[in-house]
Amino acid sequence: MLEYLVEAIHIFVALFMVLVVLVQGGNSGGVGAAFGGGNSSGVFGATGAQSLLGKLTYGAAIIFMLTSITLTVMQGHGGDIGLKEKLKAAGEQSTAPATPPAGETPTATPPPAATAPATPAPTAPAAPAPAPTK
Repeated sequence: MLEYLVEAIHIFVALFMVLVVLVQGGNSGGVGAAFGGGNSSGVFGATGAQSLLGKLTYGAAIIFMLTSITLTVMQGHGGDIGLKEKLKAAGEQSTAPATPPAGETPTATPPPAATAPATPAPTAPAAPAPAPTK
């Protein structure tokens, strides 16, 4: 239940952060310039737009990072996911010799047969071709 709540907050904050970043005026004014023409700061006041949107962006980014870390810890069972054991088991499998399943006798694998070249090498003609007659 708690995980669903954190996921919902995470999605809401992500969408809110996209909206806030789009409304912010950059060098070219952003989407905020579309609402106020050339005066993008007219919506929130002369200096209030940059400080308010900047604070909203920082707040949303902090909440987004916290929910990301929280979801990672919740999914990873507190950071104990048994990675060391999995790596140790994988290392033992790669170094152990291959053994046949129980009940089967090991068979020798025949060596690979020498393959013929794909195209035979051209042979030199035995005698020169006769000259054409006129």
